[in-house]
Amino acid sequence: MTSEPTVRRVSRMGVWWRLGATAVALTILTLGQLQDTNDYFPLGSLSQYATPRDMDGTIRSTYILADTVSGDQVRVPLNKDGVGVGRADIESQMDRILDDPSLLQGLADAWSELHPEADQYTALYVMRDTYQLEDGIQQGEATTEELTMWEVRR
Repeated sequence: MTSEPTVRRVSRMGVWWRLGATAVALTILTLGQLQDTNDYFPLGSLSQYATPRDMDGTIRSTYILADTVSGDQVRVPLNKDGVGVGRADIESQMDRILDDPSLLQGLADAWSELHPEADQYTALYVMRDTYQLEDGIQQGEATTEELTMWEVRR
């Protein structure tokens, strides 16, 4: 003979807590959508998923290169372990960076602070590669352009 499992009802406080948490999450999601911002991640704008890509269009990829004190040119690691900020954060501030390239100084300072033993940056270059697609497949090599640069101050 099998016994039925005991059913536990959610308390009134539990119901109100769940309803409150749901209301807060929906409010943040709505604000993110209305403001078209990712500042409320992961409840921010979902616009990145809302627009289809042209299978015969172009794809642009932004990144940052750095000249180092040893004369090498390296790609700046845009992540929490590299310079403390991600690529999406840089891309969301691109208009500000292009208007005021001195904002890149913060990346050089962060690299220096996070990696004092590493080769330090002397100049930073904001670059963009553009890829042409045909039926969703990359055609040929990317076109690369320098958007702006900043000479690092010590």
